[in-house]
Amino acid sequence: MIKAYIQLFRLKPIPMIMLMVVFAHMFALNETGLPFQWIPLIILVLTTGLANGATFALNQYYEREADARMERTKSRPIPAGQISPHAALFSGLGVFALGLLLQYVLINEATAIATFLCGGLYVWTYTPLKSRSTMSTLIGSLPGALLPFIGWYSVTQGVDLMILWMSLMIFLWQIPHTFVICYRYKDQYLAAGGKQLPFVAGENASFRQSIWYTLINAPLIFVPFVFRVSGSIYLIIATLVTMGAVVMVSRHYSQRGERTARQFFRYMLLYLPVLFVSMAVNRVDF
Repeated sequence: MIKAYIQLFRLKPIPMIMLMVVFAHMFALNETGLPFQWIPLIILVLTTGLANGATFALNQYYEREADARMERTKSRPIPAGQISPHAALFSGLGVFALGLLLQYVLINEATAIATFLCGGLYVWTYTPLKSRSTMSTLIGSLPGALLPFIGWYSVTQGVDLMILWMSLMIFLWQIPHTFVICYRYKDQYLAAGGKQLPFVAGENASFRQSIWYTLINAPLIFVPFVFRVSGSIYLIIATLVTMGAVVMVSRHYSQRGERTARQFFRYMLLYLPVLFVSMAVNRVDF
């Protein structure tokens, strides 16, 4: 039963989410000159982790019928009969509310609101749109784009250029990421009633958009350097990894095979962490 709930709350993607939140938290400390403290960071990580895990649980509740029709998801706890839909719903809502309440009490209201918007958009907007509209990919990229604001608002209020930059980079990253998943599991998504762009407008449309959204990153990587946030080491690394992303997506477009799709998928999982970490490590003061 414990294993089933671990699968329901999908702990595997949470480290990637936490990286974005923690990075924004640390950046906010640097910008404000406030001292680093372990306890506020741990509270932020735990509460955000609770809310995000609950978001995944609620997503599985609402997609339980579609999950049962897909080979890659039919072994999830609800379609496999390990957890009842009602138990998944109540546990998801309870943990989501707990995470938000703890953030509100222990951190601040703005952080709780950002987390609520992140989870709410994912569960109650993106999830139902997946079987109704090609706009689901764009809408579904918004929750991820809100992650930097959770970390930023845990330290300070207002808006910072680099947090907006981080948010935009995450937003753009998610679209090719989603399309390559659709490509790899096309038959299963179609069986589940998916209405994402590749299944409505055709694969060529999604391939073209994947290339364009990857190419848009090229000029954007200069933002931290131009605004004197990071130095030349960051710029070199960012240029190399972005060129690599363009090569990977181009190979995927030209060859259209499982091998190139898998390689592009794995490469992009590393792309943002490398970009953001290099920006932080090569932090410069002019």
